Amino acid sequence: MKRIYACLRLMRIVNSVMVGFAVLVALAIATGRDFFRFKTLDYIAGFLVGFTISASAMVLNDIADIEIDKINTPNRPLPSGIISIRQAFICYFVLVSIGIIASLRAGLDSLAVVIAAVIVSALYDLRLKASGFMGNVAVAFSTSLPFLYAFTFTNNPNYTVLVFWAMVFLSVLAREIVKDIADVEGDKVKGVKSLPILIGERKAAFIAGMFNLLAVLLSPIPVVYGLVNEAVYSGFVIIVDFALIYSSYRVIINPSREEALRQKRIMLYAMMIGLMGFVLSVLV
Repeated sequence: MKRIYACLRLMRIVNSVMVGFAVLVALAIATGRDFFRFKTLDYIAGFLVGFTISASAMVLNDIADIEIDKINTPNRPLPSGIISIRQAFICYFVLVSIGIIASLRAGLDSLAVVIAAVIVSALYDLRLKASGFMGNVAVAFSTSLPFLYAFTFTNNPNYTVLVFWAMVFLSVLAREIVKDIADVEGDKVKGVKSLPILIGERKAAFIAGMFNLLAVLLSPIPVVYGLVNEAVYSGFVIIVDFALIYSSYRVIINPSREEALRQKRIMLYAMMIGLMGFVLSVLV
């Protein structure tokens, strides 16, 4: 029982449950009112894909960070010896296998997206975490993958989901750069080659602002093409666009750790509001 509990701790259940629900949210955006016509097994399969692929990435992350965790968090399952690396790898491969099998419910296109998610998360955990910008790209890609998975889930998807995917990818990428601005001192010690370290905090903040601006420029497309409920969507997206532009401006004029920490939180809240607006605008 101790080993099973340790494996559950490695999986970071709360985070992984959130990703499972993110897939269901993305499915709702991709299919609109057709979302309610799926079979129960489809919902379960979609949730399982998000949950297991996220959980497997969490397990692999702890395997990769075991030496660091021996110093920083020795009570974690691996450094404390509650579970061995071999057992953690078994947990990882079981989770990946479940995710792949669940994705087959939606077809080969969905399987390809899941395999891409496994590869990108593995690259991030084992190679890209300390690489700076490429690590940022990997996080943004992994975070936005539920939207690509949802797009492949049905034969008649709402193409709006691809616009949403691009907006999520760009805004998450911007936020990851802002997070790096807040983490400059620690990253210097760890040897991370982040954008703020390589080119300076202000230039990195400007690049983050450009990514946020691109996301904002994409936001009118669903309205222009009549893909969403205009009133609902506009009410949410105006708030989100303003928040992203405002946060970008604040970090550019003051690229300090304190300001970066403050604005990355605002960006997160903006994304949550945007996600709510995405769902409602295609279901109403």
